Amino acid sequence: MWSYEYEDDDYNVRDNVHAVVTSACGKGVFLQLENGQEAFAYFGKLMAGTEVLCTVLKKATEKWRVLVSIDSVLESVPVAA
Repeated sequence: MWSYEYEDDDYNVRDNVHAVVTSACGKGVFLQLENGQEAFAYFGKLMAGTEVLCTVLKKATEKWRVLVSIDSVLESVPVAA
């Protein structure tokens, strides 16, 4: 039975989450989720500071970050010319 008395800061699979891109690598981007957890998404070429909406694919373990998929870009960082 579900209890509303216990509030968990952890996300479940298929939850929609707002996040901010913190850095990128050759395989994807690293994100900071709303609750402060770190996440990773196989997605490319987003600049640090970009706000995105994503879906949780796998929960975090002791070894791995939360795995998410990026659904949409909410606010992108302007590129300096």
